[in-house]
Amino acid sequence: MQKNTFKFKITLFGAGGVGKTSLLIRYIKDYFNPELKQTIGSNFLIKDVEVENTNVRLLLWDIGGQEQFSKLRQIYFKGSNGAFGVYDVTSQPSLLKLPGWISSIKKSVKKSIPMIIVGNKTDLKRQVERSEAEDLVKRLNCCDYLETSAKTGENVEQAFKKIAKACLESVKEA
Repeated sequence: MQKNTFKFKITLFGAGGVGKTSLLIRYIKDYFNPELKQTIGSNFLIKDVEVENTNVRLLLWDIGGQEQFSKLRQIYFKGSNGAFGVYDVTSQPSLLKLPGWISSIKKSVKKSIPMIIVGNKTDLKRQVERSEAEDLVKRLNCCDYLETSAKTGENVEQAFKKIAKACLESVKEA
């Protein structure tokens, strides 16, 4: 008997330079490129995973974080089934930009979707306390928080599995 396959559009968001593309490349190709250039507009990747004995296809949209792409974000956010917010643990401003991004997503998607927040670059000297990020995650009603390093691969697989599982659970509840 063939298992159902669910497709989920997952949008990665966050300020420029926080490591969204590096996280994606680490997740998809298990590779880290220290010379990676910032995303211009958007990037799109697909990964098939199994979650709770169910086939899940993740359509991963990496949105450029620079201000000049702000008008395009609304278009990319539409139809998202989940969102993956990334900030840099070495940059307080990158954390403080997350509420604006989440507000923009909610306006575009017009329904409640699972969102997780990821503190990236844990291999570097941290400037943002974990408790501060966890408090923000609670205030923003996000479903989970993890810390990752695209460079070392720490928690990258787990972060994407969590958003896939959260999307699957939201479909089963509906």
